[in-house]
Amino acid sequence: MHTQTKAEKMNTVQTRQILASKPKKLRINIIGVGKVATTMAVLWHRSNQIHIQSVWNRSISASRQLQHLLPHIEIISDLNDMSPAEIIVFGLRDQILPIMAEKVSRMQWMTPDTILIHFSGALASSVLMPDKKKALTGSMHPVFAFSDIDTAISTLPGHLCAIEAAEAVQPVLQILAQSAGLETFIVSSEQKARYHAALSASANFLVTLNHYARNMLESISIPNNLADRLVNQLMLQNLNQLQQFSPAEALTGPISRGDMHTISKHWHSLTTQEQNLYQALAIQTLKLTTLSQAEQTQIKKIINYSQDEIANE
Repeated sequence: MHTQTKAEKMNTVQTRQILASKPKKLRINIIGVGKVATTMAVLWHRSNQIHIQSVWNRSISASRQLQHLLPHIEIISDLNDMSPAEIIVFGLRDQILPIMAEKVSRMQWMTPDTILIHFSGALASSVLMPDKKKALTGSMHPVFAFSDIDTAISTLPGHLCAIEAAEAVQPVLQILAQSAGLETFIVSSEQKARYHAALSASANFLVTLNHYARNMLESISIPNNLADRLVNQLMLQNLNQLQQFSPAEALTGPISRGDMHTISKHWHSLTTQEQNLYQALAIQTLKLTTLSQAEQTQIKKIINYSQDEIANE
C-alpha cells in the first residue's frame, strides 16, 4: 500500500482547493483564435461542461469566425474589458505568448487561482507567468495536425494530448482534455522542447520526405497523379507496418539488406542537393540494421560519408 509523502499530501490538498474554488461549469476566456483554440473552444462548448465566455484577437474578423460557430461568446477589443473567468486560454504563436501574458497579468480581476493555459508543444507553461504567486499555469498540446478547422472539430476527439503543469493543476487540465474527448499524458516542463522536436520530425519531416520523393519521380516524367499514388501508398503501407512492428522490424529495402550495388546506383542517380538528404537518412537507417561494421562502413563510403566522421563514430 502506497503511503503519501508530505509533498504528495500538499499537492492533493492544493488540487482539492483549486477544484473547490472553481464553479461546476468552468468559464474560459480565449486570447488568440488560431486553429487549435477554435477547435478546442467548439469541442469544450459541445461538452456542456465548459462555458466559453469571451474572446480577444488582434483581428476582429477572426473573432467573428469563432462567434459564428459559438454565437453566445462576447468579442472583446480591449483586454481590460474582459470579464472574470477561472481559465484564460492563449491560442497564440509561441513568440507572442510572453508579451500577451504580461498584459493579461495586469488585469484587475486576476487572482493567484486563475489558470493560464497555452497550446504550445515546445514551450513550458512558465512562459505565461514567471511569478507563480500571481497565477497558476499549464500547457496542453493536442497531438494532431490542425490543417483544417472543420476536419479538426470532427476528428480530433480520441487523439492524444500532452499536459504540462504543476501536479496540483494537472487535474484541471485533464478535465479540459477529457471534455474535448482527448486522452492525456504528462510531459515535464524541462523536456517540452525535445518532446516537440520528436513529434515535429515524425509529422513535418514526413511531409518533406513525401515531397522529396515525388520531385524525384516527376523529374523522370512520371505524371503527378501517379507519383502521388506511388509515394503515398508506400508511406501508408510502412506506417501500417509500424503499428505492428518496431522500426527495425518494419525496415525493408537495399540498406536493410546491405545491397551495395543498388545503393551505389541510387547515389549516382541523385543531384548534389538530393544526395545531402539521402546521405543523412541513410546514416540513420544504418542504425536500424543488423549489418556488420564493415558492411556499414562500405555503405558510408558509397554515399561519400567523410572518413573523419566514420573514424569518430
